[in-house]
Amino acid sequence: MTSMPRIADDLSEEWLTSALRTRFPDIEVRTFDARIIGLGEGFMGQLARVGLDYETPHASWPQSLIVKFASPNPETRKMARDRNLYHREIGFYRDIGNAVGVPVPDCYFSHHEVESNHFVLLLEDLAPGEPSDQVEGTDRETSRQVIEHLARLHAKWWNDDRLEQFGWARWIINETPMGEALAMLERSIADAEASGRFDAYPTMKRLMYRLPPLFAMEPAPPYPFSLTHGDLRSDNIIRPTQRGGRFAIIDWQLAGKGDPINDLVRWLVQSISIEDRQASEQDLLKLYHERLLEHGVTGYPWKAFINAYKVNLIVVLLMFSMSMDGVDQTPDRAKALFHEFYSRLDSALADWEIEKLLRVLPYMIPFMKLSTWLKLKFGRPSRR
Repeated sequence: MTSMPRIADDLSEEWLTSALRTRFPDIEVRTFDARIIGLGEGFMGQLARVGLDYETPHASWPQSLIVKFASPNPETRKMARDRNLYHREIGFYRDIGNAVGVPVPDCYFSHHEVESNHFVLLLEDLAPGEPSDQVEGTDRETSRQVIEHLARLHAKWWNDDRLEQFGWARWIINETPMGEALAMLERSIADAEASGRFDAYPTMKRLMYRLPPLFAMEPAPPYPFSLTHGDLRSDNIIRPTQRGGRFAIIDWQLAGKGDPINDLVRWLVQSISIEDRQASEQDLLKLYHERLLEHGVTGYPWKAFINAYKVNLIVVLLMFSMSMDGVDQTPDRAKALFHEFYSRLDSALADWEIEKLLRVLPYMIPFMKLSTWLKLKFGRPSRR
């Protein structure tokens, strides 16, 4: 095989043929056409849709595919290395893929250059399915479908020790030492003060000062835990259109062992409008919890679930309070998208009165860690 392409312009008929033959032994690409897609959506890399023409076409061969590359930006690749993002997605498709329990794109080929942190993925093209417009906000019916699939995913991997065998699936919070993370947060707060980054988001601006005390102790491991997507938002959900397609969850760069409720929070406060969240949030929370129980999860009462939801609102606040310098926000759509992220989170923090929880949470952390240890030692919520 010729050297691995690092950007779309590096693709060639020879390389595509060689890569696809790992899945389709007799394939031979005669010509191809590649165009960049997803500007302002794929913050951590480059996406291209590649149309394929073969010497001798076969019905089972893909007519087009999505090629995913690492970011050409060194700062973004460094951020991805620090959080092990590219390795996570490569590992997900290699070790789990279609066995995850929810629809995902088929992966035809993957390769990761560890030293340079460049990678390439050849993925099923799910067109004419397409994501909803995250800036505008996802419709309620799509949200309901997402919640149904999310509960199925989490229930399948609920407290499943199989996740321990996958090195890429480590809890992502443990990827950065606490001291280093605290220093990053303090720099980010200082930058936000100087730049006015959160001036339009008063609840976020007020609450970010209550975050540093949470770093006084190492966090308790996620419990209960499951396989989580880690970045569940509209741009990562493909839904059918009138022209066809199918539902699928894409972009597994943050996948791994984690608190399943974090996925739920990310969806409800990032992907739907403030008005839709306020109108449908309680119904969607009830749907998720009911489906967990129907799929076999036991020992997870409603009160514990709601408490976890509130705590994960703080986790998402912490994530967005960190510097985003490593993420390309130059496209106009990216700027609009981050405005919606901040606005929707700001509203949810106020609606759930998270400031009250943040005042006492630093004092609760030791007891939460003790409770987690006792559950791990003597019993835990599980699947039937």
